[in-house]
Amino acid sequence: MTVTATLDALGLPASRRTLRALAYAVAGLVPALLGAPALVLLAAGAVLCVTRAGMPVLSLALTAVRGLTGLERALVRALLGEDVPAPPRPRPLRAAHDGAAWRCAAYAVLDLPLGVLLFVVHLPVRLYGLVLLSYPLWFRAVRENGHRGLELTGDLPLDTWPRALAVAAAGLALLAVAGWAGRRLTALAVLLARTLLAPPPLADRVHDLEETRALAVRDSAATLRRIERDLHDGAQARLIALAMGLTRAKEALRAPEPSPEGVARARDLVEQALGNARTALGELRDLVRGIHPPVLDNGLAPALASLRSDIESPALRVELHTELLGGPRPPEAVETIAYFCAAELLTNAARHAGAHRIVVGARLAEGGRALVVEVEDDGRGGAAPRPAAPGAPSGLRGLAERVRTVDGTLTLDSPPGGPTRATVRLPLTTSSREPTP
Repeated sequence: MTVTATLDALGLPASRRTLRALAYAVAGLVPALLGAPALVLLAAGAVLCVTRAGMPVLSLALTAVRGLTGLERALVRALLGEDVPAPPRPRPLRAAHDGAAWRCAAYAVLDLPLGVLLFVVHLPVRLYGLVLLSYPLWFRAVRENGHRGLELTGDLPLDTWPRALAVAAAGLALLAVAGWAGRRLTALAVLLARTLLAPPPLADRVHDLEETRALAVRDSAATLRRIERDLHDGAQARLIALAMGLTRAKEALRAPEPSPEGVARARDLVEQALGNARTALGELRDLVRGIHPPVLDNGLAPALASLRSDIESPALRVELHTELLGGPRPPEAVETIAYFCAAELLTNAARHAGAHRIVVGARLAEGGRALVVEVEDDGRGGAAPRPAAPGAPSGLRGLAERVRTVDGTLTLDSPPGGPTRATVRLPLTTSSREPTP
C-alpha cells in the first residue's frame, strides 16, 4: 500500500480522488440547500392542484428542480468523473406530466439530508479528528481549572502524556471512520445521481427510436415528393408531348390521299414522338434506378463496381476493395442505404472536392454483425454536413439521417487540405441476415 493510499485509509485526504470528493461535498451542499425552497414550492403546487393555479405552480417548481439537478450533474461530472446524461426536456408547462422531472424531485428530497451529511462527514468531523490527533502537540499550552490541557470530565483532566496519546488515537480512529463513511456516502451520491437523474436505458432507446422513425417518415415523404416531381416534370411531360405529336401526325394523314408535304410533316412528327418516347423511357429508367437500382439484385459488390465505372474518368481514378464474400449477405434495406451512401460520397468527391484518386472499400466487420463502407479521396477537404438547399440533394446531413434509420453511423474526417475519409457503419440484425448466394 502506498503512502497516499495509507493516508486516505486513515481519513487524511491525500489522493486527487479524495480531494475531489472533498470538493464535491463542499460544492454539492449548494444545490442541496437551494433545493429546499423548490421543494416548498412543489408542496405548495401539490396543495393548489385543486385550483387552476396548481398545475402552473407545480410545473414551475419541477422546472426549478430540473435546473438545480442540472447543476448537480455538472458537479458530479467535473469532480467525481461520472457522466450523468440529462433526460429530454419536456414541452413548456408540461413538466408536471414528465416522469424525469418527478425523478429529479425525488432526488432533491433525498439529496438534502445526504448533502448535509456528506458535508458534515467530510469537513467538520475530519477537522475535529485532526484537532484530536494534534492534541499532544498543544495540550501543555492550554490551562483549564488549574491544570494543563483540557478535561474530559471534572474528575478526569487530559493533562498527561498517556492521556494525550489516547486522545490522539481517538482522533485517528475518528479520521479513519470519517474517511470510510465519506467514501461510502460519495458512492451513494453517485449511485443516486445515476439512478434518478439519468434517463432509464429503455427511455433512451425509445427516444432514439422516435427520432429515427421521424427521420424515416421524413425521408420517405421526401422520396415520394421527388418521384412525383420527376414524373410530373419529366416522364409525364414527355408522354404528353408524345401523345400530342402522334395526334398531329394522325391529323396530317387523315386525308384520303395525303399530299407529299403532309406525309413529310407526319414523318417528322412521328420522329419527334419517337424521340420523346426514348427520352421518357430513359427518365423512367433513371427514376427506377433512383428508387432501387436493379444492379443491387446481384449484390452490393457488383453495384459498387457499376458505380466505379460510372464515376471513373481519365482525370479521376477510382479503386474498389470489397470483402463481402464468406459471410451473410446484408439485408436489402441495408444494401440500398450503403449503395446510395457510396454514390453520394463518390459524387461529392468527383464534383466538389477536386479529387484525382478515390478509394472505396466495403467489408463485413465485427464478425459479420456490421457492414462498413469507406470512401477516401485526395481532394481539398473541408467537407462538413450542412443543411441542404430547398430542392437540392440531401447531402452529408441527409446521408447521416438516412443511416440513422437503421441505427447506423456516418463518421467524417475532412481536415482543410484533405484527405477526406467518410466511414458508414450499418449494423446487421440477426433476424434480417440473408444467406450469401
